[in-house]
Amino acid sequence: MSLIKRLSATFIARLDGLVGEIEDHEAVVQTSIDEMRHRVAQARARLNQMQREEAQLQSRIATLHEDEQRWAERAKSCASTDPTRALACIERRQQCRAQAEHLAQGLISYRQSAARLSRDVTDSETRLHALSNRHSIMRARQSGTAARVATAPDSEGSLRDLETSFERWDLRLSEQELRIGDISLEDNLDDVFSRDEHDTRLRAELDALLQQEDAK
Repeated sequence: MSLIKRLSATFIARLDGLVGEIEDHEAVVQTSIDEMRHRVAQARARLNQMQREEAQLQSRIATLHEDEQRWAERAKSCASTDPTRALACIERRQQCRAQAEHLAQGLISYRQSAARLSRDVTDSETRLHALSNRHSIMRARQSGTAARVATAPDSEGSLRDLETSFERWDLRLSEQELRIGDISLEDNLDDVFSRDEHDTRLRAELDALLQQEDAK
């Protein structure tokens, strides 16, 4: 094998390896982005769930405060007539207040956790968007490079061969166009004769009808 052929073979092998590396990078990046997108979606779903649970906690606390007020009104209404029942109402009132305070403390911690998760989700979504854009740019660059490599002639001989192919193609199309033109001319001439013959038959039929009319 000549030196040029050996160098060419080495270059092609290195190019194939480079392409393989590019394809591997593409697969690794795509897999990583898909995994990150999945995790961000999970975090977003968890944040939405926490926001719903926070709303439920707020609603429960508001209900307990209403119950606390209602038991207070009941205690006042029966304090003079039934002290024992009034004390029971006060006990219920205290239970509602204690539950509301306990849930309020939990709500504070819940909001802090939700706020941290919200910041993390926002940061992750921003980072994911940036990575996706960068991935798209890299894919576009790779596609453009592949297209230029595919269309770039590797030698003057390739250019000459390509030009020769175009010339032969042009010659073949020209010959076909000439043949189609001749056929079209013949078809037009045939149409002229056909119309004349048709008119002759029509006139003959008309003359026959006129003769029948004159014979009456």
